[in-house]
Amino acid sequence: MEQNKTVKEIGKAMGVSCVVTLLFLVLLAFLMLKTGLSRETVSKIMLAGYVLAPATGGFLLGKKRKVNRFLWGLLVGVMYFAVYALLAVCTQDVPVKEILWVAIPVCLGGMAGGMLS
Repeated sequence: MEQNKTVKEIGKAMGVSCVVTLLFLVLLAFLMLKTGLSRETVSKIMLAGYVLAPATGGFLLGKKRKVNRFLWGLLVGVMYFAVYALLAVCTQDVPVKEILWVAIPVCLGGMAGGMLS
């Protein structure tokens, strides 16, 4: 019974991370439409989204699980990165080297969210 509860909590945390990502992408698309953002600015905003989305999920999961919060946050970060990497490989021709550089901020963001909870 406890295992089902844990799986549901992880699923909710991942769902919240995905919703935050979608909101972030919509906001970024709107900003790009209304202003002429440079490529560097878009990259920085995307990096902030890569950190904030798993941090939100890690924060949520850390609140639910009272012990080892940073590990639960790290789990959300790793799972978020796995989904990101799978989508990047399947939909784009992205080199693996570039994908791996995203792993660091994503996992650290999830861990930070868990620690702040």
